[in-house]
Amino acid sequence: MFVRKSFRRFFMPSLLSCIGIAIGGLADCVFVGNAIGPVGLTAISIGQPVYMVFNTISYSLSIGGSIHYATALSEGRPEEGNRIFNNVLRAALTIYIVLCALGLIFLPQVLTFLGAGEPGTEVWANCEELVRAQLLLVPIMFCQGPFMYFVNSDNNPKLSSIAFVTSNTIDVVFNYVFVVLMKMGVAGSVYSTGLGATVMVLISLTHFIGKKGNLRFMWPKFDLQVLLQSFKTGFATSVQYIYQFITILVCNRLLMMVSGELGVAVFGIVFNVAMVAATVYDAISMALQPMVSTFRGEHNRGNIRATLRQSMEVGIAVSLVIIVALMVVPRWVCFVFGLRSEEELAMGTSAIRIYALCVLPSAVNMVMTYYYQALDEEFASYLLFTLRNFVFYLAFSLLALKGVDWFWWIYPCTEIATLLSLLLYAKKRGSLTLLDKGDGKEFSEFLYSRTADLGKVEQDVAEYMERLDANPKQCYYASIVVEEVCGAIMNNAFVMGEGYIQFTIVPHEDGTVTIHVRDDATKFNPFEMDTDSISLDDDTGLDAIGVKMIKSKAKEFFYRRYAGFNTLVVRV
Repeated sequence: MFVRKSFRRFFMPSLLSCIGIAIGGLADCVFVGNAIGPVGLTAISIGQPVYMVFNTISYSLSIGGSIHYATALSEGRPEEGNRIFNNVLRAALTIYIVLCALGLIFLPQVLTFLGAGEPGTEVWANCEELVRAQLLLVPIMFCQGPFMYFVNSDNNPKLSSIAFVTSNTIDVVFNYVFVVLMKMGVAGSVYSTGLGATVMVLISLTHFIGKKGNLRFMWPKFDLQVLLQSFKTGFATSVQYIYQFITILVCNRLLMMVSGELGVAVFGIVFNVAMVAATVYDAISMALQPMVSTFRGEHNRGNIRATLRQSMEVGIAVSLVIIVALMVVPRWVCFVFGLRSEEELAMGTSAIRIYALCVLPSAVNMVMTYYYQALDEEFASYLLFTLRNFVFYLAFSLLALKGVDWFWWIYPCTEIATLLSLLLYAKKRGSLTLLDKGDGKEFSEFLYSRTADLGKVEQDVAEYMERLDANPKQCYYASIVVEEVCGAIMNNAFVMGEGYIQFTIVPHEDGTVTIHVRDDATKFNPFEMDTDSISLDDDTGLDAIGVKMIKSKAKEFFYRRYAGFNTLVVRV
């Protein structure tokens, strides 16, 4: 029940955000393809590696940082969470500005490296126009990553979704205005993206101004370790952009050799169609990762498995819809992107139908990769991304040497080979989830308000703490949390008369224990109860006395409203 409600709360806004991103990317190709033709599509494909470099930086820091941020909050360390966010944002901006300046200074060399052809040609001119605009607007465009992932992890997926939907709506509208109406060429597609990104950042700032969560702007001491940890965790996902940087360069050159500009243009179309499918998996990851991070902090293996199962079911269901759509109307897809001649439509239709065969195995591969990343199984995540986006992709790209029609089989061959590798790795590790059975030291109890017997739970907790050899103070406070805090929640928070409480105790090597209490009630923070004017005749009776004792004696305590639930962390 916790998992289903949380997943829906995160997934739907995230899906809208990610679809908005995909539509913004598609708009570039659609409007440029129709206004300029295959040469414009070729320029977009050749300029794509520039985005890959900055995506690697942005999403390594953003995804990794947000995972550590969610973990810090689940463990009751909000100040640490803010320190992570501000270090990530500051470092990202600095890196963007330096790299953009170097790129503008050495622009001719960059274009030659990307494979833009000879100076003076139409392809070169379009590529130069596109890449210059990209480099000028990168700092604002790629600030979206930190705001999107951290605001989402700070229990505000709705605002994150609104910001990105608005941003991409502006991107699509002004893409048409700049490229089609004002005839600004391929650079117009970049300017519209930059305008949308600016609006997204401004909307995200309302989360900070309104103090709707834990995030605050500050200037913490530079912490290289935080940045390296964030980059290391996030790189397991964003390494795909480095791989895409290399594979796009290789594929563009192979296709130019065997089929000319048309092959590169169709490759750009298939790449954008693939990005639409990938947005679904990105949305799943934005629901899966903060949930797994939270449940991992609680050592709640059951909820971790349930989250993975929910993610996989959604991924497979949406993938089947995408497959049917691509198989039924591939010619219309090509037409939308500006392909008109029979030769162009024939090549595009064949490529899209072959690509559709890879969508389902791709869903499994991507969900498992994001899951392993959230679980801190970095090697497994790196392995899957490396095989899928680099090793197998490059190996099967050599099919182009047999002809352009063979090249499109790169997609199903890569995904099936990756899926087989995943199954072999899971068999070697003994489990697809990679979850250990636990050492039995944690205590966990799921309480339903209509049938819960707090006296029985309190007795079970006392026996557990005795087996743990906990000191008398810890035993006493664990009992107090059950009797008084859980009692306060049941008496004050379940206004409809029923609800659920997840109660977990996690021991630590330093001798302390952390008590996690999570419930699905309306917003209710026991630590905000009036404990200064306690009266047995009022609502602030014995439960308030217990809360006051915990507030004064606990080593740490932290409450937040998260994913539609109240989460409480007490360390003694």
